[in-house]
Amino acid sequence: MKKKIGAALYWIGIAMSLPFIVLIGASIMKIISQGAESQYVNSTFLGIFGAAFSYAVGVMLRHNLTQDP
Repeated sequence: MKKKIGAALYWIGIAMSLPFIVLIGASIMKIISQGAESQYVNSTFLGIFGAAFSYAVGVMLRHNLTQDP
């Protein structure tokens, strides 16, 4: 049962990172079409760090739940 809950938490972490991945894509498209303005570069980095953090939260929760005491 713990493995199923751990897998669910892992996929929740991945689902939480999806909006940040969309932000990365939108920011890169704006950079390509309108130039490398600072607001688009900053939102790209925000998306990268937000996606990495959300994924790391899912992995951490899965690890904490499934590790042996």
